[in-house]
Amino acid sequence: MESSIYKFFAKIFHALAVWFDESIFGKAYNSVCAFLGKCFKYSFLGKFFCAGLNTKDMCEASLLYRVISSPVKLCSFIAQKTGAFWENAVESSNILRLANNWELVSIRIYGVILFFFAVTFMVFNTILNGINIVLLAICGAVVVFAILMILINRSPKSLFKGSEFLRSFGGLFCDVKKESSKLFLQDKDIVASGMLFGTFVGICCGILAVLLPLKIFVILVGGMFGALLVIKYLELGVFLTVIGSPMLPTTILAGMCLLCVVSLVLKMLTNRNFKFKTSSLDIFVIFFMGALAYGVINSFTFIKSAQILMIYFSYILFYFVIVATTDSHKKWKALVVSFALVSCVVALYGILQNFTGISSQKSWVDSDMFQSIKTRVYSTFDNPNVLGEFLVIMIPTTAALLWANKKHGHKMVYTFIVLCLCACIVFTWSRGAWLGVMLAVALFLLVMDKRWALAGVVALFALPFILSTDNAITQRILSIGNTKDTSTAYRVSIWMASVKLIRDFWMSGIGLGSEAFAMIYPKYALAGANFALHSHNLFLQIWVEMGLIGIVSFFALIIAFIRQAFALAVYRKRGGVCATVVLGASAGILGYLFQGLTDNVWYNYKMLLIFWIVLGLVSAGVNINKQKDE
Repeated sequence: MESSIYKFFAKIFHALAVWFDESIFGKAYNSVCAFLGKCFKYSFLGKFFCAGLNTKDMCEASLLYRVISSPVKLCSFIAQKTGAFWENAVESSNILRLANNWELVSIRIYGVILFFFAVTFMVFNTILNGINIVLLAICGAVVVFAILMILINRSPKSLFKGSEFLRSFGGLFCDVKKESSKLFLQDKDIVASGMLFGTFVGICCGILAVLLPLKIFVILVGGMFGALLVIKYLELGVFLTVIGSPMLPTTILAGMCLLCVVSLVLKMLTNRNFKFKTSSLDIFVIFFMGALAYGVINSFTFIKSAQILMIYFSYILFYFVIVATTDSHKKWKALVVSFALVSCVVALYGILQNFTGISSQKSWVDSDMFQSIKTRVYSTFDNPNVLGEFLVIMIPTTAALLWANKKHGHKMVYTFIVLCLCACIVFTWSRGAWLGVMLAVALFLLVMDKRWALAGVVALFALPFILSTDNAITQRILSIGNTKDTSTAYRVSIWMASVKLIRDFWMSGIGLGSEAFAMIYPKYALAGANFALHSHNLFLQIWVEMGLIGIVSFFALIIAFIRQAFALAVYRKRGGVCATVVLGASAGILGYLFQGLTDNVWYNYKMLLIFWIVLGLVSAGVNINKQKDE
């Protein structure tokens, strides 16, 4: 798919870029930039960032890293000793063999399960609740379908064997060989035994369906089936968790993360050929986990803080799962592109909310100061500021996909996504998000092409004329720092009180969570802000909760993250697809942290998980590029 309009504008911008480079001013500008770049490259700061990819080798050579990585080595040792035992156990047990080779099991067995489920449900439901014509008709249709399945002695694998669908999508989650078999060709390894087991499973499920409410039964059976799939195909669990992170509830996301962790541990304990992959960021993540545990030990609300710690740990452990399982460029790109597509769905829902109208809390907007703002969208999140935090990360990430892709069709799709994300972030009316995304996009463009610095200078000169226009957006921007705005005044009061609190608990902190903060904060609160659940500043909140060790470990983590991403994108693989997206995602994280100066961006647990997902994707991207270099 090609666009004449796109080609027209592309030629214009290309001609302008060539004219600029060949002009006297352009040559002078490029010479100055080259000189500054050379000075930076050989400076202490430049060498620090340039060496980012070697940090992993330095860490692995240290004694501390060997101690921390000992559980992984222990799992590998156990796998080498017991791997043969588990393989024999799977082969000798019909149940384990059926579960482990479900794609080779004959469809006839699945038909037996469905047949006895429908018959059992129909009989028991009629006995207990009487005759229901609708249910009888549905069960009859299911029985007929089950009989048709029983007549087909083929495996699910044989239905898709040699197909492009299996190679394209199945290859993301398991190894798929290139086979040219015809459709419906019977697989020689088909498992046709297990009729008795299928009958037993069908009867048990039918009885449960009668005794339990429909919703509970669906959740129970679906959850068990999903858990088995994730345990067998860990990459599938990672994929579902990533695309579900902006939309699913916190408890479900935490459960999915823990299920992926359990699947990873089982692979480490039973698969002798599995290799646990690490990144240069791992040791800093482990230090931060230690700071979180320290924040629980000193907590004024120990039980609540311990519960929150479990959520933190489940999300952070998912970071290690992403790094360990995303071992190919195909898997990595599939995760990033899927994440971008999901963000588009979230943005479209937010745009729909703006035009259909939703109820907004009065505390979200100062109605006296901003009378024209009636609605602030929040899409799948609970708050417009939280939605803004998500968009701050995704806009530069998707812009990087747009920048790196060469196909016109792909560029048009990513252009549409970027426009949707930008429109949605406007409708959030979140000033912190606006500033964060401007910083992130400016940083991305400046690193990718130094000529954008000139555009920034032009924008600064044009800024007074833009802000002189009278509309809701400029009013919102000009209100930044205005203490007449109730939201700004409220935040400033909380910041001042939080600084006073830190003076007394700068070393130990008061503990994780809003409960501990709500207990101690009123003693330091200023007039007009007598109650608050958090400090409305990520960095103050971390220091308040975890003390000095928490804020130091967090800054060390962020510096290490920027270092590895900057080293890849600027010094090693500048212009490559993976390096460009890594830089875009890293710029999004920096914009997200900049917004953290005005809000506690970890208060919403979805955004906490998304933060660690992006860190995992960036670290996995760095590993993949390093493998290519080697």
